[in-house]
Amino acid sequence: MNRILFAGGGTAGHIEPAWAVSEVWRKRYPGDEVAFLGTKSGLEVTLIPERNGTLYLIPKVVAPRKLNLSAILFPFRIINSIFKTVAIVKEFDVVVGFGGYVSGSAYIAAALLRKPIVIHDQNAKVGLANKLGAKFAKEVAVAYPNSGLNKARVVGNPLRAQIVKAANQIDWGVARKNAKSALGISGELILILGGSSGSRAINEVIAQTEFNGVDVIHSVGKENKLPEAKSGYRPVSYIEDMATALLAADVVISRSGAIACSEFAALGKYALFIPLPIGNGEQALNANELVAAHKAEIIQQRDFTSGWLNTNLARLLKQGSVEAFGTPLNAAEQIADCIERVLS
Repeated sequence: MNRILFAGGGTAGHIEPAWAVSEVWRKRYPGDEVAFLGTKSGLEVTLIPERNGTLYLIPKVVAPRKLNLSAILFPFRIINSIFKTVAIVKEFDVVVGFGGYVSGSAYIAAALLRKPIVIHDQNAKVGLANKLGAKFAKEVAVAYPNSGLNKARVVGNPLRAQIVKAANQIDWGVARKNAKSALGISGELILILGGSSGSRAINEVIAQTEFNGVDVIHSVGKENKLPEAKSGYRPVSYIEDMATALLAADVVISRSGAIACSEFAALGKYALFIPLPIGNGEQALNANELVAAHKAEIIQQRDFTSGWLNTNLARLLKQGSVEAFGTPLNAAEQIADCIERVLS
């Protein structure tokens, strides 16, 4: 029996691909032990237990960007995090990392213990943790070409089983009709996503927008207060059945996280992307391929207003497509193959 530790928490963008690969592994090796590494402040503390997964927690350590008290304390905090991570990692045979705060400590702990490491990076611009981990990893997989990581395999992004199943259906028209029926939608549907944690900036614009008879499902994020529902407007904290929501949608308004981009491509959804204006700029880069293929457009957060949306809503609804873009659907299987190779 092998013991596999998946490291990648914080947001659904790290958790969902890790979960997708874990599902593939469980099907191949039902007798193996699978667990996840996270922090108490990440979405994993909700998602993993809800799915009956095993979760280990370590301290969250954020690298300082300027000289202050946090910068002075950083070396002590990272050493403490690594020390606690070593105690967990030593019980496992391989660490499979997906980036984010959790993965940095996991990679260092695995390297110290001489445990094999498998890495996957979801974004068009590789994050710091995965750049570090790639120096020790035996297998590196990425979603986008030109990652800059040596010997990286381009596999696409691991998608949820429900998304893969929906993308493999035969009749798009029937699938879309059934999805609308399942959600109780008879007309046009706008799906609004602000990322797994939600976006207050997007939520504020939506609150000021009149949709005039068009149905709206709005994922406001678990960290934000749920607005009052009204005729045609359905706010939710988080969408678990994303496949049905995407199939039913005529257009999606969303952040451009890597997994979101891959899911929209798999199900042929036209998207208005509002990239997160902070970070290392990966969200804007993630969307470029879809924009170039006329499957999406980008607007900067500062320009996204209720006035702009009211003016452009009818045009956006006419852009909807049910033709898949052709994103790889077997990334989870390919990453599972990577795990097999390092354990052989």
